[in-house]
Amino acid sequence: MFGSGDSKYPGMLALEDIGQDEAIVKVPSRLIISTYVAYRCQDLSQVYYDNPDVFGKHVAMGDDNVLNAYILY
Repeated sequence: MFGSGDSKYPGMLALEDIGQDEAIVKVPSRLIISTYVAYRCQDLSQVYYDNPDVFGKHVAMGDDNVLNAYILY
């Protein structure tokens, strides 16, 4: 935890130099949350379909709304 008092926050500190193009965190693809995964969620597909004015590809924030709905779900 960094900071002090009520202003503490989690973070990481490198104890050695991190090289260019050196991976510091690896996440398996099956755990990545993306719009691709969100659009294919069977439990939410009807919600997306029933609300094209919120989730449609023609809506400026449609992809963001899909991702936000999936994360909240």
